[in-house]
Amino acid sequence: MKNTIRFLSGIILLAMMCGALIFAGFIYDTGNIFNQNTNSAKDVYFFQPDDNTARRPGVPVTDTVLGASKMRDRLIAKYITEYFYVTPDIADVTRRKEGRTALRRMSVSDVFNAWLKNMAPEIEGLAKSHALRTVSLLSVTADTNERYWVAEYELKTWYAPNNFDVTPEITRGTIYLGIDYAPGMRDTVGGMPVGEYLETGGDPVAAFKFIVIDVASYQ
Repeated sequence: MKNTIRFLSGIILLAMMCGALIFAGFIYDTGNIFNQNTNSAKDVYFFQPDDNTARRPGVPVTDTVLGASKMRDRLIAKYITEYFYVTPDIADVTRRKEGRTALRRMSVSDVFNAWLKNMAPEIEGLAKSHALRTVSLLSVTADTNERYWVAEYELKTWYAPNNFDVTPEITRGTIYLGIDYAPGMRDTVGGMPVGEYLETGGDPVAAFKFIVIDVASYQ
């Protein structure tokens, strides 16, 4: 009698185990069954934090979409940065003084020569002392005669390298820029087709119809 009970109990346990396995398999396959029956699809979205292509994935935004005034302000911001920034790299200063950077292509000869005389020595001295300077554009407005664009900026200069306890020196100033700007891009840059110029690693800012023709004063 006891053997019969044990045998029946074993059969019942085996049946329960088989049932549990079948049920588990059904649950595991439910997702595939649901997808096959409903033809569900997944859409992928990216968070777009900025119009600048360096800060988001996707197709670059053209100047037409961005708007002429916003594009002009961004080009001014780029110019101000090129005008004042400092890195602890003498080779970078040499390139800038030789005109192998965006500043030269964004300036007429007189403006670039004035930068060489007025700003380059200060920048070179700071670079030799391993200082670092960042530049922020605060605002851009047209003057009352609409002859210049008035750009207010902020400089942060760290004089001591590799010392996080030293706070930067913060200074603010105003620069008056006479600008010749038109929406769109140039056909050539430096005698080179614009596409070829960009493919060879040229700075994209030079491809825009933007040039500084006068710097009245800065402080």
